[in-house]
Amino acid sequence: MVKSNYFDRLALLLENGSLDQNTVTHLRNRGVKVYDTAGDLHCPYLSKVVPYVVIGASEEFVNNLTIPYQATSFIAAEAFSPNSGTYAFKLLGLKGGGVTLLTGGSRKLGDNVFASLHRILVGNNAIIVTVNNMMENHSQIWSWDFFGNHLRPQYPKVYDELLNLSERYVDLDRFYFVVSIRSIESITESRLIEFYEKNEIAMLDPKNKLRVIILTTDLVYEHLSKIIKESDFISYLRTGEKFDMYKGLQILRKDYNIKYLLNDGGRKMSESIRDDGLLAEERVTLEPFNSATLKYEIDDTCILGKKGWGLDGSELKGSLLLDSIKIGDEWANVYVYPFNMYKAKD
Repeated sequence: MVKSNYFDRLALLLENGSLDQNTVTHLRNRGVKVYDTAGDLHCPYLSKVVPYVVIGASEEFVNNLTIPYQATSFIAAEAFSPNSGTYAFKLLGLKGGGVTLLTGGSRKLGDNVFASLHRILVGNNAIIVTVNNMMENHSQIWSWDFFGNHLRPQYPKVYDELLNLSERYVDLDRFYFVVSIRSIESITESRLIEFYEKNEIAMLDPKNKLRVIILTTDLVYEHLSKIIKESDFISYLRTGEKFDMYKGLQILRKDYNIKYLLNDGGRKMSESIRDDGLLAEERVTLEPFNSATLKYEIDDTCILGKKGWGLDGSELKGSLLLDSIKIGDEWANVYVYPFNMYKAKD
């Protein structure tokens, strides 16, 4: 039903001139993958919250890519007023962007379930972050239970199903954190070396036994590898004299067999990859307006999307809304972007 509804909408968007024939053909050829939460994932309690999970490409399509199929995960709340159609993903001046304020004062069921599932199903092979994002959350290991732990007190059976699901899908022997470092300046600004030498970075702490790939330039490698040395758990992926994300993604696919990549590097990073035609989809939990956010500044850098920005009139620039599931007063949405197919399959 999800697939047929999506394809029907593509036909209508072609008919009314919102999409051209090449884009529709590309999206139809990509297909979709749908997990039935009860039948396929064997999670009956979870299925009452999220009956299915949809990915914006078939397994066959992903297998034929020369780069990982890359998806993001965000939460955003309606800003300024109810029914404004404008969604902010952060508030200025608040730690962590004020996420709990955006969700009304506490972490909600919908986002915790949606984000947990995303990490388990899409991010079970690899998660990419920028060095700045890693350092902002240096004490965390960016796994599903960062969100899942919020479910444990009120929804223990849902939590247990997610735990079992993670044990089935996440194999730490084949899992990688990819840390993107573009320049020596970003090392200095993030205080990476200072915190590393104090052993205060969870991802790089040897006792956590996490495999980390540092994606960077030759110059950064020469500087950083003298301090953060290569080991059984730390490796460097060098893109040459200049930082080249496309080349890095190709190597991740070819040499590390990373087919799916969860992009958790922040809005600036995801937008740059989107603009290069290499971002496949975004999974966003939309929250209703919370009047408490009026006390804080929201400028253009805080806005994730606005109604009408999407190719189909949805919220995200250059995207189409693939699917939307209502969870209480939250919406769990999946948006897809057309690929630059020359790069994605070259």
